[in-house]
Amino acid sequence: MHSTTFGDHTVLWRIARGSQIAIESLIDHAAGAPAYRMRMDGSIIDIPNGDPGMIYFGEGADRPDLAQVREWFPKLFDLWDTVRTQYWQAITPR
Repeated sequence: MHSTTFGDHTVLWRIARGSQIAIESLIDHAAGAPAYRMRMDGSIIDIPNGDPGMIYFGEGADRPDLAQVREWFPKLFDLWDTVRTQYWQAITPR
């Protein structure tokens, strides 16, 4: 599992099958919004008593890739670019 922080946001991600980036969760440390889960179709399920600012992704073993979360959260482009950079650092042999 990898963790990337940029500004007030932290994303947890992993390298999945086929060397794909699978996004697990997103934390907005400055938000007071209630926690929720975003399904693969973009629908939302509230998480009562979840930590504020927490967004979980997917269901079961399915997780969105980097391209999908870029569409859902385009204003966080700096965070997504940082994830992509860290991904390439993780898979490129030194």
